[in-house]
Amino acid sequence: MTTRSKRFSVVVLVLLVVLYGLFAQPMTERKVSQDKEYLQTYFQISPLPSPVSGEAFGAALQAIASEDYVDETAFTPASAIASVVKAAGYDELAQTYSVQKASSRLALVGITGDDPYLACAVDAGVVDAAEAKELAYGQSLSGDLATELLMSVAEANGKGRNILGYSDDPDIGAKIAGAFSKVELYGNSELDEIGAKLVESQASTGYGLKREADDARFLPSLTLRYGHDSEKHAKQLIALLNSEGIRVAIQIEPKTSIYQYMLEWGPYTNTPTYRVEKYSDDLYLVHAIEYDMEMEFASKEDLLRFNAIMERYSKKNDENQKEGSTAKLISGAWWQPLYSASFKPNDSDYAMIYDNILYSSDGAYSIHPFTLPEGKDALQAKEAELSGRKPVSEVRYVDNAFYRYLTGTDHQ
Repeated sequence: MTTRSKRFSVVVLVLLVVLYGLFAQPMTERKVSQDKEYLQTYFQISPLPSPVSGEAFGAALQAIASEDYVDETAFTPASAIASVVKAAGYDELAQTYSVQKASSRLALVGITGDDPYLACAVDAGVVDAAEAKELAYGQSLSGDLATELLMSVAEANGKGRNILGYSDDPDIGAKIAGAFSKVELYGNSELDEIGAKLVESQASTGYGLKREADDARFLPSLTLRYGHDSEKHAKQLIALLNSEGIRVAIQIEPKTSIYQYMLEWGPYTNTPTYRVEKYSDDLYLVHAIEYDMEMEFASKEDLLRFNAIMERYSKKNDENQKEGSTAKLISGAWWQPLYSASFKPNDSDYAMIYDNILYSSDGAYSIHPFTLPEGKDALQAKEAELSGRKPVSEVRYVDNAFYRYLTGTDHQ
């Protein structure tokens, strides 16, 4: 290699290091910020100030793990990681580490020491190499590191995000296919009876039945809920987001969609994914497999781009459906797609409705009939009358096309 080539290589290497520093740091800061918000949303844990005290860390850890693992009187980074390993369910494993094994495992991540709990935490993925070094050599526990330790415990105990994968995972198509292979029509006798009476009394035209075990538990401020019934559409939509440079966390929440079958629609054929049942002489109900695909975006900016992407590539309208149109849409595009957020992303693309949630008496299932604001009170009164329980009123902000469907003002 010539001297000139060597100099060029060094310059390129320096530039790469600089660029990595510029982009990696904001990503780390963003993750910590989102994890702080997550802990506050799901566990009511306020951000911990640095240095973190044993009392504060112990209370936060107990809010997640439901047990007291922290010795507040002798609190150090080393004792913190021991508490975290125990709370994450790896205590017995850590005790199997010999001094030699612990030191050799820690040496692989550049740490001199033989703490079995720290070595176990690295091997179990509870902490990464950088976090392990901060714990090994730090004199106190920072608020940011405490946040990441608490999130690791939440995730290890199944109390974090219930995630299928990320849109840019190399095998995301296979993961989606695997999720759909387990989907089947399901019911809940208690809520099925109440829901049927809601439709029979014309308090609602239909609703979705969901299982709480499928809840994604994503960060509400970055999440859209997308409803559809096609596996092929889900795969293409996720690939579409990748093509637009948008990365999302994904969870498929199967649901049974129940609505009135009109006899004038003609004969019906029951299948494993679609069933029509006679409830009374005047009421036949469709039970069909659908899903909510929860998508947690990396940033608010990416979430705001979603509506325009849908409008262009995944929504039918009079213009792109007329004869001679050259517009191309992904498979399963609807005239009135359904996606919503628990907050209002912006004033122009979303409108407010209510999800009038009624849970089963054991809390394992829920029904979700939508209403416009003016219909909320009447529907909830009927739900309370039929169940003897108070429904949960959840504000949702839906895309304009679905809002037009609810109001009946337009077909597109």
